[in-house]
Amino acid sequence: MKKLHTRLAVCVVCAAMLTTLAACGGNNTNGGNSAASNAGTNSGSNAGANAGKEETKAEPTDITITTITFAESPPNDLEAIKQINEKLNINLKVNYIPANNITEKLTALLAGNNLTDVMFVEDLNLTPTYANAIDQGAFWDLTDFIKDYPNLAAYPENIWSNVKYKGKIMSLPRVRPLNGQSALMFRQDWLDKLGLKAPSTMEELDKVLTAFTQNDPDGNGKNDTYGAVFMGSPNPNLPYYMFGTGTNWKDDGSGALIPDWWTPQFKDNLAFFSEEFKKGNIIPDMPVLKSVQVKENILQNKAGMWYGNVNDGWNFQFELNKTNKDAVIKAYPFPAAADGKTYYNEAPGFYGQLFVSKKVSEEKLKKILEFYDYTATKEGYDLISYGIKDKDYTVDEAGFITQTDAGKAAGYGQTNQMLSGYFNEYGRAEAAGMPADVREYNHQLVDSIKPNAVADPTYGLPATDGFKERGADWNKKRFDMIVNVIIGQSSLEDWDKFVETFKNDANFKKHVEDTNAMYKEKTSQQ
Repeated sequence: MKKLHTRLAVCVVCAAMLTTLAACGGNNTNGGNSAASNAGTNSGSNAGANAGKEETKAEPTDITITTITFAESPPNDLEAIKQINEKLNINLKVNYIPANNITEKLTALLAGNNLTDVMFVEDLNLTPTYANAIDQGAFWDLTDFIKDYPNLAAYPENIWSNVKYKGKIMSLPRVRPLNGQSALMFRQDWLDKLGLKAPSTMEELDKVLTAFTQNDPDGNGKNDTYGAVFMGSPNPNLPYYMFGTGTNWKDDGSGALIPDWWTPQFKDNLAFFSEEFKKGNIIPDMPVLKSVQVKENILQNKAGMWYGNVNDGWNFQFELNKTNKDAVIKAYPFPAAADGKTYYNEAPGFYGQLFVSKKVSEEKLKKILEFYDYTATKEGYDLISYGIKDKDYTVDEAGFITQTDAGKAAGYGQTNQMLSGYFNEYGRAEAAGMPADVREYNHQLVDSIKPNAVADPTYGLPATDGFKERGADWNKKRFDMIVNVIIGQSSLEDWDKFVETFKNDANFKKHVEDTNAMYKEKTSQQ
């Protein structure tokens, strides 16, 4: 479940820290984009303002980058790095920081006046000194430059809007899909055996979950299946968006934003899932289940539905078929809410940001943007991410990439962490080895989700001071109450009282007021 706060945070630090800022040379869970082969916005030969043009007499431009890594740091002398250096007349030097201490290291680099030309920041909430550095002019404002780099400019407008800091583009987003992270996965073979169709309404969803629980869908003659499985720890992960709650915050009808869990639709969500739990349609261990245990229950044929990425259907089926060759899992759209409409949450469209130090010249900034513009194409992205085709990786007929043993040994696999990336809107709908018909179906599902996806209106806003101080406690109380209502330890009336307590809490009221003030300022700048 999402957090209350938004992506950015501002923290005041000593101004003296910033007066001496200077750039110095320095040296899927990893967040890589899908490897499916789709044409880039512009071909690699035309990428960037000057990409690929020979500068026979010019010295290569040194570009230093600091970024994250989730594995061993790749070397800087990879063949792909050499090729892109020659192509763009640059000299890349990348400093990789292990993910487990990225926050502390980034903070130390800023405090020690050791910024490289390009700095990865995972979340300004986690490294608030960087927000203050932005305010003090430590990084380039890219707003007026992006239009000159067609592949960067082709990133969806929603992503550029979400990544803005106080109305300005102060960083390059490390792009991720906006949609495809929210769908219901069903055991299609169970639906077929019971003569059922995927549900299109909440009433039909109830009937399917009840049938999965009571009607022996696996045919083993035992009462050992459940309708659904959901994660409950460390926070409950339910598809509440499908009830029309909004995403994190919602306009209350007067132009003011309220937390989505204050809405009547969120209460509808609690009423529905608490009833399903009472009927025995949800695995009873839900309060303590973590994400890995959700998968385990699916692979053990215990549950017939869960909530996840569109490509989870195929990915889970691939593993399940190792022990149950007849199992079929398929992703389906959310059923309609009470008003007859279908709702989804839209993701922010990026993970992490890349800031360019203001200490680099404008000429060098343009060279840096040329590099990122080229690697925003499929050609450039694949070169850095996977290496040399047919040596470091192979491509199947469907366009999916497989890293060779040679490529793995060379050190590819984390090199894409330096990139803003190639935007593939179907990245959460595809997977290596996925049959063509499944891939086409998943693409169509994402296309149907897109017009019904609701973005968080507070994307791009700093977290409030109140949330920074009390947010963890607020979230824990809310998560605990949600679980208690679902499992029947608390009633819907208790939920109403809980919401009223927060509405009347002076600190939380200030948090809501401050969020609204920043939201109004943001919208006035657009």
